[in-house]
Amino acid sequence: MSLREEILEVSKELLLKHGFSKMSMRKIARKADVTATSIYLHFKNKDDLLLALVEESIANLTKVLRDALDEVASPVEQLESLADAYVGYALDNPQEYEIIYMVRPEEMPKYPKEKFQHIRQIYELLAGIIQRGKDQQLFDVEDPLVSAYTLWAQIHGVVSVILGKRLDTRISNERFLDLAKDHIIQGFIIQKTPA
Repeated sequence: MSLREEILEVSKELLLKHGFSKMSMRKIARKADVTATSIYLHFKNKDDLLLALVEESIANLTKVLRDALDEVASPVEQLESLADAYVGYALDNPQEYEIIYMVRPEEMPKYPKEKFQHIRQIYELLAGIIQRGKDQQLFDVEDPLVSAYTLWAQIHGVVSVILGKRLDTRISNERFLDLAKDHIIQGFIIQKTPA
């Protein structure tokens, strides 16, 4: 592991344990067993370090989603695959997931405009699939981009229940995830009425 990777790992741990405001370059240096000066060789400041953590996590999530996408599958199957991949990523990488979505906005440094494109890629990917489903008269949606954000918000809520350990103990995580995913995706599908 390179020094930069080690600094990011330690920072991730401290960020989630103590929050951004209590995370300092000195604490990171102490935990990584390096000098604070050596951290500045890789990151300008604490804000730069947090943005690097966010970018790395978004890039990893985007890769997982793109790898799960079968271009020849139907839009419904594509949404199901992406939902499974998203949930899998969140449950397998809870620290990275929390950095993307659960660091409080007031703790975030201003995110550079040019970097927003990386975040938008996920929503644009979803919106493209939803648009194809709409064009094929599979999905009942007005605005595919709004629907993409709605889909993300619903799946994010489901994941947050699991990661936050808020699920009723009488319900298994697997059953909850399967049924929740099914309900969310069925909400987009045009329901055929029997003739």
